Amino acid sequence: MAFPYMEAVVGFMILMYIFETYLDVRQHAALKLPTLPNTLKGVISQEKFEKSRAYSLDKSHFRFVHEFVTILMDCAILLCGILPWFWKKSGDFVALVGLNPENEILHTLAFLAGVMVWSQITDLPFSLYSTFVIEARHDFNKQTLALFFRDMLKGVCLSVIIGPPIVAAMIVIVQKGGPYLAIYLWAFMFVLSIVMMTLYPVLIAPLFNKFTPLPEGTLKEKIENLALSLKFPLKKLFVVDGSKRSSHSNAYMYGFFKNKRIVLYDTLIQQCKEDDEEIVAVIAHELGHWKLNHTAYTFIAVQILTLLQFGGYTLVRNSTDLFRSFGFDTQPVLIGLIIFQHTVIPLQHFVSFGLNLVSRSFEFQADAFAKKLGYASALRSGLVKLQEENLSAMNTDPWYSAYHYSHPPLVERLAALDKSDKKAD
Repeated sequence: MAFPYMEAVVGFMILMYIFETYLDVRQHAALKLPTLPNTLKGVISQEKFEKSRAYSLDKSHFRFVHEFVTILMDCAILLCGILPWFWKKSGDFVALVGLNPENEILHTLAFLAGVMVWSQITDLPFSLYSTFVIEARHDFNKQTLALFFRDMLKGVCLSVIIGPPIVAAMIVIVQKGGPYLAIYLWAFMFVLSIVMMTLYPVLIAPLFNKFTPLPEGTLKEKIENLALSLKFPLKKLFVVDGSKRSSHSNAYMYGFFKNKRIVLYDTLIQQCKEDDEEIVAVIAHELGHWKLNHTAYTFIAVQILTLLQFGGYTLVRNSTDLFRSFGFDTQPVLIGLIIFQHTVIPLQHFVSFGLNLVSRSFEFQADAFAKKLGYASALRSGLVKLQEENLSAMNTDPWYSAYHYSHPPLVERLAALDKSDKKAD
């Protein structure tokens, strides 16, 4: 008797849903606490705390509903045989339009087109509610319906343009890869990630946002001097118009080798306009990641995990029992990847948790790096201001935080900075 892979996958999905819902309940209870954590008393105003609390609770209620609907749909798709049924119907559609349904590339593209339509339809109510109810209720949303749907249409068009060549290449690689299939797939994804990281900020991101050079002034001078002192190869310094969609703020950097760029959200500049040292401190934190090679370590870790994942896929892709357990008589490349992703869910959760722990450690190190540069006070002030303006959760459950957060909560970051101060004293 064949092992019931599909039933085992569904069982684990349900167990993980129960566990994560338990964490959500713990977090919800923490969010309902009526007082600030001791570390933030006298730092965060009561008005901001109440607004943050209301915003976080709204998002928490929404998460309960969204996750419940998601697990119901995912289990139904697997248990009711919708996946193999949809695969068969996509082949029928290919034949209906006069193409060859035996061509796996065409069959796969038709299947993915249907999946994309389905996901757009099922995700749309949640996206609309999140954006135009929750975000709008708390004065974050700046989008119009026209902009929302225009962005969605652009995303679909990009998927239609970029997706087919990538899917076709992967199918050909799997069909012809032989014993070195895992290495070929990894090499393809490695090159693709480099190409996408190069093209995205130049060709794709400008389709959604406007990037303008940071105007001349003291802020630009301070950031350039900081980059120069650390030998950071800063080539361009941009401001992005994030305010046309949301009043949330952030900053990030990207680029390879000697071609680095830093992007500031216009909302960040507006929020910290009274003290540009706060912005410089945030940039010092980001440059700390670069100086301490965190980006390189993360990239290498992702590549190793990708190679291992493809190695696992090559071991199970020819398992007829695995495909039959999910209702398939044939073994299409894409379906094999989907099934494999489902079967390694337990390992993915474990790896994700480990990566979060590493990421949190990197954040503490980057904070300490900025502090050594003399930005301790400005960094504290900047972190507090970002927390206030983004209405981020002030009270967090430690279990929930450890499992979900790749960045430590503000309470932990300020406590770490204070602890280092005491050690220095």
